[in-house]
Amino acid sequence: MSETRKFEGTIVRVERDGFGVVEFDHVIGSNTHGIFSRTISNLDFPFGRLTPNLHVTGTAEFDEKELAMIKMIELEPVT
Repeated sequence: MSETRKFEGTIVRVERDGFGVVEFDHVIGSNTHGIFSRTISNLDFPFGRLTPNLHVTGTAEFDEKELAMIKMIELEPVT
């Protein structure tokens, strides 16, 4: 059974097809990284605004045996 948890992290990879990787600031379960894509993430995901080194927050679904799947990303406000 999987859990959903909030995270903070930094985008380390983004592909043109909408696949990407986030490195979490704090480990989630046994995961240091999570993945997002157009097929597993929320349709309101801001795919076009995601770039490497961007710090983000959001929610990820995980269990102890599988890689965390990022369901939602929120961009941090620019100050």
